[in-house]
Amino acid sequence: MSAKLFTKSKSNELQVEIEQAFKKSKPVGRIKIVLRKLLANIILNNNEMINLMKDIIPLMKIDDLEVRKLCCEYLVTYALNTRDSMEALPYLRRFKDESSPMLRALAIKTMTSINIPDFVELSLSSISRSLQDKDPYVRRTAAFSVARLFQYTGEKTNLVEDLNSLLYDNDSMVVSEALAALSYITERSKKLNLTIDKNHSIKLISLLKNANEWQQVYILNSLMSYVPQSENEALDLIENVLPSLQHENSSVVLNTIKVIIYYSNYAKNPELHLPILPKRIGSSLNSLLTKPSETQFLVLRNVILLLLGKKFAQFDIETFYCRFDDPIYVKDTKLEIIYLLANEDNIESVLDELEEYATEVDVSMARKAIRAFGNLAVKLENAADRCVEVLCDLISTGVTYIVQEAAIVIKNVLRRYPGKYSHAIDELTNYCHLFDEPDAKAAMIWMIGQYGTNPKTCLKQFTYKEDPVEVQLAMLTATVKYYLNFPLEGEEMLLDILKWATETTGNPDVRDRGFIYWRLLSSEFSSSQDEFQKNTKDIIFNIDPSITSENDNVNPKILEELELNFGSLASIYLKPVSSVFRTAKPKELPWGPTLQKNSSLG
Repeated sequence: MSAKLFTKSKSNELQVEIEQAFKKSKPVGRIKIVLRKLLANIILNNNEMINLMKDIIPLMKIDDLEVRKLCCEYLVTYALNTRDSMEALPYLRRFKDESSPMLRALAIKTMTSINIPDFVELSLSSISRSLQDKDPYVRRTAAFSVARLFQYTGEKTNLVEDLNSLLYDNDSMVVSEALAALSYITERSKKLNLTIDKNHSIKLISLLKNANEWQQVYILNSLMSYVPQSENEALDLIENVLPSLQHENSSVVLNTIKVIIYYSNYAKNPELHLPILPKRIGSSLNSLLTKPSETQFLVLRNVILLLLGKKFAQFDIETFYCRFDDPIYVKDTKLEIIYLLANEDNIESVLDELEEYATEVDVSMARKAIRAFGNLAVKLENAADRCVEVLCDLISTGVTYIVQEAAIVIKNVLRRYPGKYSHAIDELTNYCHLFDEPDAKAAMIWMIGQYGTNPKTCLKQFTYKEDPVEVQLAMLTATVKYYLNFPLEGEEMLLDILKWATETTGNPDVRDRGFIYWRLLSSEFSSSQDEFQKNTKDIIFNIDPSITSENDNVNPKILEELELNFGSLASIYLKPVSSVFRTAKPKELPWGPTLQKNSSLG
């Protein structure tokens, strides 16, 4: 529509224009202009247009398709707001029996879009005939209309059965629209589920070749309603959908991979039977990384899902190295993928790449890269030395955020390899004066108390009385450890902090911890001084649980559900679907003779 039409008008002005149009020659053209102006006002949310219902409905008698379309658009928008809309029923009854398929489809679409009993009743009496109409466009419109009616009337079995009959239609567009409608209904129904047999699945696959992109999406999704009865059957179905991986539409590619993942649950090691499968999946996903950043992000999140799950896709890690113009959310996701793909063979290349990121101007990216060094050191023991070496080099730059982020990750490395990298602590102690972030402070104080060679000098550089509770607790524990290792040198500092913790601070956690330590350090704890020292040290220097990379795994039950939602918004979060979309219908793998159920699922 012309931009000139988008100016707010009063209903009485448009009413006058309609009357004037009929007084002049060629009124239909003038009526169209008024109706376009009316539609523009609807878009502008000008609710004064409701008042024109009695003036618009009579225009439906004009034998012009555009006029009738515009009138129906107005009717659908305001029918629920005024009883005058009932005057449109005679026109819709006539239109549904007209010779023009466009008019029949318009009538069905309009009446099923209005949730008023009289309109719904007319829809129910007309829809079955429209589903069997000789024109494919009418059948397609009727298929979607059934899904629309489902919102108002609930489960009408006869309509669903009529809709099922369209699955055997000769027109691929009709089939795909019927599948879309059935999917919509079954996803919102507690009783109904979409199921197809082997012959139907083969027929649907044959329709993929000539279907457009969105029809392919509907067809691919419906293929997950068939449960293979043998491994060979599952492998054949996987092989038959492989050509869709070459499609340039990202939705088609992602849904094809979802179907492959689904069928792979019914065949053991499909990548061994179809050696081309890993490379095809990998290359198809790589091709999508040329798409806009938002699409890249969705693809990358699903790559993570693949790496956590089936692991049968083949990727080149260099494909996921960050580009200078990548937005931060894409860079962040690529870092996660680099971590998951890193191994003994490519670790040198990965560390060189991460070192570049760590010195970037983008502070957020630099922090994430430094954290990746720590995660890789925990994951790959053979790479830990090189990771710590790079971290020490980065610390030596003296940049505040680099030093503090390095302290956090080195703490985790020391927990993974206790006592092995004390030289990293010595490097960090040169920059104690830079620490001002609570997490970094707490990590550094913990390392000094646990492994530091000169704890008194280092601890005195930290202020803690105005810091968050985690820093105060870390300082309290580190001071107690210092005292237990060096009783004479540490006594003064210990008494100062215990007095502050038990008499001054208002935080109950710090106060309780202070009283516990004071009691532990009291000579009345045991009649034997040696036994007292031993028991106290056993408690205070209790070894922390070792950190491993096993925590990166996702719960198998959640992973199964995420794989069944591959390519959707749910797959982005890597969380149970119900926690993200509360009304979503849960999905799980249906039982089949060859279902490769994960043993951890029971």
